[in-house]
Amino acid sequence: MIFSSAIFLIFWSLTLFVSKKFNLNSPIFIGIVGIIFYCFQGLINSLVFFLIFLFCISYLKIRKFFFLFLIILIIPLFLFKYSKIFQFLNIDIPIYLLDEVQLYYQTIPPGLSFLTFSAIALIIAIKKNSELKIDKSNIFAYLYFFPHLIAGPIVRPNQLIPQINSFQKIILENIYFGFFLFSVGITLKVLIADNISNYIDPILGNIKNQNFESIIISILLFSQQIFYDFSGYTLMAIGVAKSLSINLPENFNSPYTATSISDFWKKWHITLSSWIRDYIYIPLGGSRVSKTKHFINILLAMIISGIWHGYGFTFLIWGLLHGIIIILEKIIKFKNINYFLKVGYTYILVTLLWSLFRINDLNDWNIIIFEKVNFDFSLNFLIILIFFYLINFLQKYLVLENLKSFFLKTEKSVTLTISAILTIFCIILSSGSSKKFIYFNF
Repeated sequence: MIFSSAIFLIFWSLTLFVSKKFNLNSPIFIGIVGIIFYCFQGLINSLVFFLIFLFCISYLKIRKFFFLFLIILIIPLFLFKYSKIFQFLNIDIPIYLLDEVQLYYQTIPPGLSFLTFSAIALIIAIKKNSELKIDKSNIFAYLYFFPHLIAGPIVRPNQLIPQINSFQKIILENIYFGFFLFSVGITLKVLIADNISNYIDPILGNIKNQNFESIIISILLFSQQIFYDFSGYTLMAIGVAKSLSINLPENFNSPYTATSISDFWKKWHITLSSWIRDYIYIPLGGSRVSKTKHFINILLAMIISGIWHGYGFTFLIWGLLHGIIIILEKIIKFKNINYFLKVGYTYILVTLLWSLFRINDLNDWNIIIFEKVNFDFSLNFLIILIFFYLINFLQKYLVLENLKSFFLKTEKSVTLTISAILTIFCIILSSGSSKKFIYFNF
């Protein structure tokens, strides 16, 4: 059950109705709805036991053996996402246990990474004797709050648990604004991201038979697709949560207008980059160490970011290259360079690196670099490149603050009518089977 489907719209409507009718917007209700939502992903393949495992580890609130339980918490993430490492290293382990439920190489429990990161943040908050009032009911709700359950945004305990504990009632104003955000998100996903996918999939899936210009245009388009797909999902998640009177953190802030790779990571997938900063980079010493150690910390943080997205050399290289570029930026320090040139530099680099997410394997990169490279671009290509560059500046209108400002200034009847038309049109267009969100794989 994905957000861009009719069945989700029904599920969401029933949740709102039951919660408002019986005033059930409580931790237990939120947790139960999350379990039901997760079961809709496929009870067997989704492994609901994984949810129970996370809850039990978090509920134990073990402080004395914190690192042991942290390792135990990470084990499912490692087994499901990185079990191929054992085959690569020729290590013979009893992975037949995974084969029995048809998971090995095939099905990863939805939201595995996001759930694990949320649980890690929770047990760290418990270890630090946080002032948060943490009990079994709000742990239940925190882990299984369904709007962010599958693909984030990653929410910290101090961001969500106080809201859960406050028992905010569902009000119409929040439902209206949430539905508006949802309609914007589904429009970005279905009308833009999915249509881009339909165009580029045949090209990037068969690179050997394509010319260089077509490949580069497809990579440029993929850069747009991954933004509109993921930012669309995030807006839908934030909208659904808002309708339940819960505020989720913003995840994007015009990332393709960033002026450096460092700046990009302050604007792209903000909840992940801030999680890695606070739980990995800073504990390693951050920038308050020698310059050499500081650079090593940057590399480690970005490599972990790459590995988080998936197993394979492409993800590892993607993280490593981001880390190297950030270090070079700190050494060179781009000063007195035109803002628009810096934006162009960052966008091109980010886009080229995104190709590592989309190509089948490193052999495709070898084909592109050693067989296809040809800089004899047509006028049409240059026009397309300039178009993509300029359209990136429109991303500011998708920032939460600007969307809220637009919503408040516009007549509610007009906004809701357009939102309803867009939502229904997108669901009909996708026939309830819109392409799976890209970040469901991570």
